[in-house]
Amino acid sequence: MRIGIEAFRIFRAHKHGMDIVALELIRQLQNNDKTNQYYIFCFDDDDSHILHETNNFTIIKIKSLPTPLAEQVLLPFLTVYYKLDVLHSTGNTAPLLTFCKQIVTLHDIIYLEPKSKLKGGSIYQQIGNFYRKLIVPGVIKRASKIITVSNSEKEIITENIPNLHSRVEVIPNSYSSHFYKKPEGTSLNNLVRYKLPEKPFIFLFGNTDPKKNTLTTLKALGLIHQQGKLDCKIVVSDLSKRNIKSMLKALKMEALINEIIITNYISNTDVPDIYNHSKVFLYTSLRESFGIPVLEAMSCGTPVVASGIPAIKETAGSAAHFVNPESADDIAKGILEVLNNEELSSKLIHRGHQQAQKFSWQKSSLTLIETYQSLCEADSKASTIVN
Repeated sequence: MRIGIEAFRIFRAHKHGMDIVALELIRQLQNNDKTNQYYIFCFDDDDSHILHETNNFTIIKIKSLPTPLAEQVLLPFLTVYYKLDVLHSTGNTAPLLTFCKQIVTLHDIIYLEPKSKLKGGSIYQQIGNFYRKLIVPGVIKRASKIITVSNSEKEIITENIPNLHSRVEVIPNSYSSHFYKKPEGTSLNNLVRYKLPEKPFIFLFGNTDPKKNTLTTLKALGLIHQQGKLDCKIVVSDLSKRNIKSMLKALKMEALINEIIITNYISNTDVPDIYNHSKVFLYTSLRESFGIPVLEAMSCGTPVVASGIPAIKETAGSAAHFVNPESADDIAKGILEVLNNEELSSKLIHRGHQQAQKFSWQKSSLTLIETYQSLCEADSKASTIVN
């Protein structure tokens, strides 16, 4: 079988969730499938050394183009040129027209939810959501199979899009092998690189996307600071100082800026050092479909304070301390409970290690291979019936 995988952005330097998912699955497919022929379609970017060709994996490097042009014009041509049997689009959208079987991974469908209050964010994010809203309904009609990353998200997808249940399959995400608890006394060089304190700190990923709930999380930390109970620094990645100052000004909590260390983007390979030196990791999103950072933190032995929303509960099991993400007071209370209760913190660390072990990219890739194979077998059966 000839399988194409759209993974346009996996070679970009600043990778995020969907890029990591695609990269890890492709690496595991290389390990586990020596039979099918794969063609990986990627933009030719700075980080192209992270994936190498093997006997049955060909990497097709494409000149960087606007995603709609690459996806809707170039990709259909490539499906014909490489005589593909299946095209798997990994990033929430796909071509409207293809000449082969089509699989699309829908990580979430916030952009299609009519009552969602989580739309907005940066102009770039808004444009992306507009494009998805325009394209995805048509793609769904044509797709042979739709993959999503949790049972919670499958339920949301099938509730919002009728007659889809039989074509939606859940293949869970996981975490990369470089996330693990380092032995005591190990030098954490990245603390110096990112100018972080030697004493353990509170860690969170910042984001302007409304679903990430950064504003309410900062408000919770501000409340702890105002109460005089903040005894460690706060490390925030992925946001500029300007972004954070603007948020704190809106909250009238400008003094908190003195307790925040801003790292900007942290490379995924450097993040384990940050988890390893954290007192607690905050993941207080309003909406998620899985929550890979929860597993990353757990595998590094970091207690997690997380939103008590369905997808994160599904991922974290009983290994996180859950809070109401819409309440700054409840988030603040949850943070203080974990920071001040060694027994609770130790319990979360132990449970977190066990929970993280339930997930692996290898298992997910084997399920994905079965999905590819099922489409091929369906074609064979159809051909036999016709003949």
